Amino acid sequence: MEKVKFYYREQECSDVFNRLGKVFNANTPENHPAIFNTSEDYMAAMSILAASARMYSQIRIFAFQLMSNHIHLVVAGDERSIMDFFAYFTLRLEKYFEGKVDLSAFNLKLFPVETLSYLRNAIVYVNRNGFVVNDDVTPFSYPWGTSQYFFQPVAVRYARACGKSMTVAWWRRLMHTRDVDSYRTMKLVDGYVSPLAFCDVKAAESVFRDARQYFYLISRKVEAYSEVARTLGESVFYSDNDLYISAKKVAMEQFGSNDIATLPASQKIDLAKHLHFNYNAGEKQLQRLLKIDSEILKAIL
Repeated sequence: MEKVKFYYREQECSDVFNRLGKVFNANTPENHPAIFNTSEDYMAAMSILAASARMYSQIRIFAFQLMSNHIHLVVAGDERSIMDFFAYFTLRLEKYFEGKVDLSAFNLKLFPVETLSYLRNAIVYVNRNGFVVNDDVTPFSYPWGTSQYFFQPVAVRYARACGKSMTVAWWRRLMHTRDVDSYRTMKLVDGYVSPLAFCDVKAAESVFRDARQYFYLISRKVEAYSEVARTLGESVFYSDNDLYISAKKVAMEQFGSNDIATLPASQKIDLAKHLHFNYNAGEKQLQRLLKIDSEILKAIL
């Protein structure tokens, strides 16, 4: 019975994926100078992104996260519409910052999503991005994106119930335009437009068999993140916990033991090289994980 259920749920997910049309994993350069430095900046950017998405309703955003200097998106639509949407978003951001931030290199790159498996990994990668670099959040609590709403019915109910309408004047000040009819009805939750108002989280959830699969992918299947990161040309994709899980697996495969602490020095050095070149582990991470002297690491990496 479980095998039958698995087959039908997987088929349903495949059917959903096939109906989505063109889907892209998209991001801006991670080496861009910082853009968002305060909570107010993030809140403004969230609402500007919401308004931009409403302006270009022919696109569908399934997942996104705003980082301090870049953005991640999983989005469906034709390339021209997506790029027009992002150009509008960038223009409104520039007006919000009143020329104090240079966004000339804040360029979006699109990477086609061609399989259901890759779409799942891309959504998970995006939704856990803030968690990787911020010790104060989990993959379910980062506020500047969609992650807090995936398979979180209480959060969804809160956002639906607590939205606050803003005046036309407020929207005009934020967007620096008088043409606000297409998005002024969106409500703010905790100071910004909830992603539920402009992202199709429900459709994104439906490409996973169930909440258990999503939880497994976002919390345990760390190998998939490197594939997505390499596609995007990004360099940071493992937290210390992720790296520890991968290190234990590599150690077992190569040395027959996953007890990292008791590995001989030579094996620790081999493991450090493997983690550095295949998992992009940095010197500080390897010091924390393997307790190898920094001078030795500098000599071998």
